[in-house]
Amino acid sequence: MNIDINEENERVNVAVKGDIEMMTIKDFKEKLLDIGQKIDKDIELDLSNVEYIDSSGVGVLISLLKMQKKKGKTIKIKKVSSKVLNVLKLSSLSDVFEL
Repeated sequence: MNIDINEENERVNVAVKGDIEMMTIKDFKEKLLDIGQKIDKDIELDLSNVEYIDSSGVGVLISLLKMQKKKGKTIKIKKVSSKVLNVLKLSSLSDVFEL
């Protein structure tokens, strides 16, 4: 998995490439929650190059969403692959996240 982080004036852009699952979740969780804790900006996620996300990855997204809401900031999933979108829809999270 590769995670590119680009901080701009108003937001942080995070592009993820590779599957988000049990074998890669540690790095994904550490980097995203670190951004949520240390940076007081809106976050935009690009998940267009993620073909698979499991429940642990969805859990990290929910944790990050909660952190952002506490700060009055947003998290937006800017691009998403069709497979990941299906997972978000099945878990009723497509209505929770700004897509």
